Amino acid sequence: MTMTTGPVATTEPGHESHGSLEQLEHEITVLIRRTVEPVWAGGYGAHEAVDRYTYPVLASLDENGEQSLTVLTGRLGVSKPTASRQVSRLSRAGLVDVRPDERDSRSVIVSLTAAGVAQREVVRGARLRPLHAVMEGWGEEDRHQLGNLLARFNSDLDDYRARGGR
Repeated sequence: MTMTTGPVATTEPGHESHGSLEQLEHEITVLIRRTVEPVWAGGYGAHEAVDRYTYPVLASLDENGEQSLTVLTGRLGVSKPTASRQVSRLSRAGLVDVRPDERDSRSVIVSLTAAGVAQREVVRGARLRPLHAVMEGWGEEDRHQLGNLLARFNSDLDDYRARGGR
């Protein structure tokens, strides 16, 4: 499966060639630019509390179940104040429930409400439509391979972040 859409960067004289990494950096930049705004910007549904910043909260809770705000913060890769603002916004909208953690009085547990599950499904459907259209010519094996490689890449990114970027 070849997914090259742009030129492979050339190496400057005196520097070791990292063509595959340069290509990857380029392709990730293009992917983000083409999906975050043009493809998925309008795919968050009509609910005012759900946008590109709060949707990952719903997705994480749907995928991982209820969790402490601290764990959620780590999974989202944002600061605790940022995660707290996002969770508060979703809580006021009735999409998540926040309750004290029985094991740690300084912590809270965040979970999806039925309305949050429903909103996650609305958004997921809206995001899958353009993916389906873009990838309709791809075979199932290619889709799985890309998904598996992206999962591996995201896991390695999480490990890198956990080591403090080293």
